[in-house]
Amino acid sequence: MSQAESASPETSAAPSSSTSPDDRATSFQAVKGEPEHYSGETLLVSAYAVLWVIILVWVALVWRKQAALTTRLDDLERVIDDAAKKRRPAP
Repeated sequence: MSQAESASPETSAAPSSSTSPDDRATSFQAVKGEPEHYSGETLLVSAYAVLWVIILVWVALVWRKQAALTTRLDDLERVIDDAAKKRRPAP
């Protein structure tokens, strides 16, 4: 048996001439080489965790800013009410 006949299809480097580019594009072709470093499930859970942390931090910052604006608005209303009372003539 010659070397070309003994080589399995998985180990041959040249693609088969019977497959067209369209056939290769629509089928799954496993990549040979290094194993995956992370599973897809781990990456998905990590991505969602990071997204939730970002959203919660953003909500906390907006909440703090809203509380500060509410306090400032209450102070401004108090100052305006005090100024209005001082301007009114006493009866």
